[in-house]
Amino acid sequence: MKTKDLVLEEALKQFSEKGYAGTSMSDIAKPLGISKAALYKHFESKQQIFDIIIEESEKRFEESLSGLLTQSLNGEAENASGDRPDVSEIASGEDLCERVLSFVKFSLSDPYSVRVRHMLTMSQFQSKELAGMYSKRYVETMLDYYGELFEGLMEKGLMKRGDIRHLALMFYAPVIMYTGIWDREPDRGTECEEAIRKHVMIFYSLTKDREGKNER
Repeated sequence: MKTKDLVLEEALKQFSEKGYAGTSMSDIAKPLGISKAALYKHFESKQQIFDIIIEESEKRFEESLSGLLTQSLNGEAENASGDRPDVSEIASGEDLCERVLSFVKFSLSDPYSVRVRHMLTMSQFQSKELAGMYSKRYVETMLDYYGELFEGLMEKGLMKRGDIRHLALMFYAPVIMYTGIWDREPDRGTECEEAIRKHVMIFYSLTKDREGKNER
């Protein structure tokens, strides 16, 4: 691995543990066995390192969201246009559970995703800009996704018509809550997975359009 890549990897590790403000260039250089002066030969500043990490994390987040949330249940890519989340294979609460849990498990198991989330969690209290980024990525983007998903289910006749934004809020709040617990306390993973599954099943049952013509 090139020195630049090693620096970015170590910097992300340090940022995820201490936040941006709590990490110095020396903190990044020391574990790599190089001097701070040597670090400046590759990067102009800590800010430049951070900006590169943020740019890469944005790219990976968009790719993972697109890939995991629009893939069919058999693992094949669907809805390549990306105009709306694919609902072609969601016909039951179990199907919706698998869609939700696939993304939750990915976000909790992918090392890069975990470190970026921890970095933003720490740094959001040190920067208004990063606080906004955290809210956009982990709240607004996901609410938009579930709103579009529910709109598709309504059109398919599998969900009662209603206020899409409010339904997304009702649905996602418990999911992000249990995801946070799972992230902080991995030994409670089974408990949190079951809680998310139960919540999704109850939500689906309560919002199901029992007069829909497209149910199967």
